[in-house]
Amino acid sequence: MGIERMSLELPAGAARDDAEKRAVAQLRAQGVRAWSDLSLQTILTTDSPGISRYTFTYWVDENDRH
Repeated sequence: MGIERMSLELPAGAARDDAEKRAVAQLRAQGVRAWSDLSLQTILTTDSPGISRYTFTYWVDENDRH
């Protein structure tokens, strides 16, 4: 098992629940079948107006990747 990080660029001010739903969708799209402890770590501004970078961490077992 190891901790991994993912960053998503989303509309600034996105609700935490919406950001987490998008992170889950991204994990599934990447073929991650099982993860735990998905946690929003930071929200940073970007050079693009109205866009923020949401960074998440999560635990994953490398054997659960496709």
